[in-house]
Amino acid sequence: MRPLLPRNRLGREYEVAGLRFREIAQTPLEKPLDPFALAKTFKIQVIEPSQIRALSRDERRLLTGQYASNWSGGTLPLPDGWQLCILNPTHNAERTMATLMEEIAHVFLGHEPTKITTGLDGLYRRNYEQSIEREAYAVGAAALVPYAALFLGLMKGTSVHRIAKRYRVSNQLVEYRIKITLLWRFYKRASATSK
Repeated sequence: MRPLLPRNRLGREYEVAGLRFREIAQTPLEKPLDPFALAKTFKIQVIEPSQIRALSRDERRLLTGQYASNWSGGTLPLPDGWQLCILNPTHNAERTMATLMEEIAHVFLGHEPTKITTGLDGLYRRNYEQSIEREAYAVGAAALVPYAALFLGLMKGTSVHRIAKRYRVSNQLVEYRIKITLLWRFYKRASATSK
C-alpha cells in the first residue's frame, strides 16, 4: 500500500526520507520515534559537553551558560567511522529530540560534517549552510511527526498540543509540519469550526 504523502514536491521528498527512518527503526506511524536508539543504528555516539575531556571547565561553562542559547547540537566524524553528536544539555526534551533527529538526518543525507574553527578572538565557530540545515530539520521533523498521522489527527480534530504530546515534540514542530505539508489552511479552518 502506498503511503499517504503531502501534495507538494518538497513535502513529499522530506516525507519519503522521514518514512525511511521509521522503517529502519521499525517504528509504526502512530508511535513516537526514539532518536537516541536510531542514532546507534547510524553509528552516532551522543554526548554532552561535560563528557568532552578536551574542553576546559571554563569552555564547558560557556557552552552551557553564556552561549547556551547559541547552539543546539553538532556532529563530528570520528576516526573509527562513527560520528560524535554533541547535544546542548540545557534544552528541554522536545527540543533535544528534534535536534538529535536533525543531526541523524545530516548523516543519513550525506551532508558534509560540521567543521569547528577557532577565530582570531579565540572563540570556537562552526560552519553553517542554511539550505543544508533546513533540509536536515525538515527530514528529521518528518520522521518525528509523519504526514499520515498528522493529516488523520487533524481530520479528527486532534489539537496541535495533543499531537505534539503523542510524538514527544514541541507544539512549534507540529505547526512547522502542518505548514511545510500545506495543511495550514485546512488546520485553521478545522480549528475555527471546532470553536
